[in-house]
This record gives sequence, structure tokens and C-alpha cells, in this order.
Amino acid sequence: MKVESCNDGQRRDWERLVDESADATSGHLWQWREVVKGAYGFESHHLVASDDRGRPIAGVPFIFVRSRLYGNELASMPYIDYGGICHADGSDADERKLADHAIMDAARGLAKRLQAKRLHIRSPHKLPPPFELSTEKVTQHLSLAKTIEEQFARLPSERRNRLKRCDKLSITTEITESPSRRSIEEFSAIYSENMRDLGSPTHSSEFFRQVVERLRGSLTLILVRHRDRAIAAGIALEFRGWMTLPWTGATHDARPVYGSNALYWAGIKLGIERGCHTFDFGRSTFNSGIFEFKRQWGPKAVQAYWHTLHLAPRSASPRQRKSLQTISKIWKYMPLGVARAVGPGLRRGISN
Repeated sequence: MKVESCNDGQRRDWERLVDESADATSGHLWQWREVVKGAYGFESHHLVASDDRGRPIAGVPFIFVRSRLYGNELASMPYIDYGGICHADGSDADERKLADHAIMDAARGLAKRLQAKRLHIRSPHKLPPPFELSTEKVTQHLSLAKTIEEQFARLPSERRNRLKRCDKLSITTEITESPSRRSIEEFSAIYSENMRDLGSPTHSSEFFRQVVERLRGSLTLILVRHRDRAIAAGIALEFRGWMTLPWTGATHDARPVYGSNALYWAGIKLGIERGCHTFDFGRSTFNSGIFEFKRQWGPKAVQAYWHTLHLAPRSASPRQRKSLQTISKIWKYMPLGVARAVGPGLRRGISN
């Protein structure tokens, strides 16, 4: 197997491989390369393994995340749930196994050349040693009905009652496929407040502007309002029959009027209207409060596999550092303006 890195001029070659890979995910979209470069200036390395006839067998996208605080990391994929290797449909099991080994060897070599302290891969499947495996995170997948009425009837009674309360409280939702700069700023303000309350630095507004610009056509912005005031918001992303909300947020005002319920129900309905078969609630820590909120919609929990190969001493990932845990506790009490100003500088170097 020969492994090469795609340059910007080989976008069509990469997209052809992804189109021919049934196991490709939204994390394999070329546009993430442009989003992260535009927002944070980080370089991407899309590795492709080909057989002796030059036929692409497998590919994996990497982003080189630079951080003075936590050390550089070669990650597939940072900031989102999915990365790892995708395989051309026409390849057999032996070809895939050879390609996987060749790509992983190339990735390790690339990480060392870049002086990365860690090689990090988020895959739907387990990778063999010497990767350190974390099963802390799970995703939750909800099978979608053919109609909104049928989906509503499937929901637990407690969830249906809350959605009925939303109607009585005059909660409204705005769905837009071409978000304006103002609506992006509204989303970013809600998201950053929510992240502050959770003890996490926020992405920059520029990051979300890049997401909206680069993923236009696959992306929808949802704003939930109460009395004309935006109280919850989410970015919905559609990929091959899967609908997900990679980024969501809700203010304190959303809680008494069930704003988060209205937001996720809007995302589920959008998926049904677009003909999707699955709504992906995204990752959360098992048995956490967020996990429990999502579980109450009736999805199936699916294990997420996060693999890390440490290439240097003292190379623990940010989520394993006591320093980040301490920052998280302090961050919840940070003045919102300070959190919004300082947060993006920290967030860009944290691949979680």
C-alpha cells in the first residue's frame, strides 16, 4: 500500500473516495479542512492509501491542533464527534486491513515529523494497540418515523407533555438554511453563555461563520424564541440520512419554558421533513445530566471510541489534565464578557 497526503488541489480525489465509502461520516467532509484553517489557522493532512494499481482503498482526515498549553496534537477529528478511517466500497477485508495498517504507520510518522505530542482518533470502531482507548463518551441515535405525527406518538408521555407546554407558552422556532450575520451572532452569543455555564471555553464567532459559509447546503440554523427573544439555538447538519445538532445552547430563560425541548424537537422534525432515517444526539458522558436529557427522547446509546497514542512524555490530553478540570470549575464563575474574549484562544487548542 502507498500512502499519500492530499493537497488542496486534490479535493475532488478525496471527495470521490468519500462518495464511494459507505462508512464515511460527516467528519470526512473536505469542508472541515477549510473551516479550521479559516477560523484557527490549523493545517490539515488527508491521508489516502492506494493499492499497487493506484486505486484508493482508504482515507483518514487529520487536523494538526497547535497548543502551547497542552502540546500539539494530530487529531481525527477535533471539535466534532467523528473521524477515523473510511474505506472504498469495492475493497475487500484483506485490502482494508492492509490499508488501515499502512495509514496508521503513516499517521504516526507524520505526527512525529510535526512534533506532535499525541495522535488522537475518534472512530466508530476500536483500533488495535498501541492506542490508549477511552470509552467515556457515548452517542445516542434516534430512529426517525416517516411522519412528524408518528414520531410525536413514539415519544415518552413526559416529553410530549413538555412539547405541548411549549405550544401553550407561545414558543416559536426559526429555521433558516442561509443564516444572516446577525442570526449567527445570536447563536454564538447563546452558545458562548451556555458553554460558560458548563465550565468550558467557547469557540469563536469566526469559527461558526466559517462553519456556516463552508457547509452551506448541508447546514441549517435553528433559533428558538420566547416573546421575540432568542433563548435557545442550534446548528443542524445533514449527512446521508443522518441529522445532528453538533452545537447547541440555551440561556437560563429557556429552562422554565422548555426551550431546549423545543430546540431538539425542531431538529428532529427537520430530519423527518428532509427524509432522514436517524437523528444523532451527539456525544455526551455516560450518565451525565446531558446524557439523561437526551436519553429521555428514546434513542439508542452507541459507544464512541476515542483513541490516543502518546508520542512524548507528559503528553496527557486536555480532558485528562487536572489543570483543565480546575479551569472548568473557575470558568463557570467567569464574567460572560471575559469568557467570550478569552475563551476562543483556549478553545482552539483543545480538540475535545
